Amino acid sequence: MNSFRYQYLKLKLEKEFFEMLSKAVDQSQRIDQSGRAIDSLEDGRVDTWDGGKYDSTESTDRKCKLCFLDDPEIYALIDGLVRFANSKCEWNLDIDYIEPIQYTVYDPGHFYDWHIDESNWTPGKREGNKIRKISFSILLDSEFEGGDFSLQVDGEKRVIELGERNCIFFGSDTPHAVLPVTSGVRRSLVGWAQGPAFK
Repeated sequence: MNSFRYQYLKLKLEKEFFEMLSKAVDQSQRIDQSGRAIDSLEDGRVDTWDGGKYDSTESTDRKCKLCFLDDPEIYALIDGLVRFANSKCEWNLDIDYIEPIQYTVYDPGHFYDWHIDESNWTPGKREGNKIRKISFSILLDSEFEGGDFSLQVDGEKRVIELGERNCIFFGSDTPHAVLPVTSGVRRSLVGWAQGPAFK
């Protein structure tokens, strides 16, 4: 998707909308990647596709704590944002599914090195042979230093300034990173909109 006219969209959420989303996050049940209820955040891992299944391993490329939120109210709020971004950026991608939302916490020293959210797609990699098409991140606070969101735009790595209530949407094949947090705690929601594989 890096050839699209608009490579990303940054928005500032309305205060009332953001408060509804934050309340839904606070009240949502936390689950792990397999859908089991959990009481505390887990170490972030990097999932790799070996052609037949996912392998989730600890990595030196990522350090954070996370869980997933599978909540109808959160989906309802985020679905409209994803569809707005898809139209506003003129991507017009065929999307029909949002994965469970990842709640991610970066403490001082935590980071996520450069990576892409969808690569080496093969049939069977995702349920229904879907592919991640739009990735997004919603910043839930601003009481931290460092932790800059970086995105490759027009072939260059750029820091995209994000503050509380900011969100960013971009193609899932776009390289991006979260630089190390130096103080405070960075909290965000991360997600992916999927659709049928490209033909």
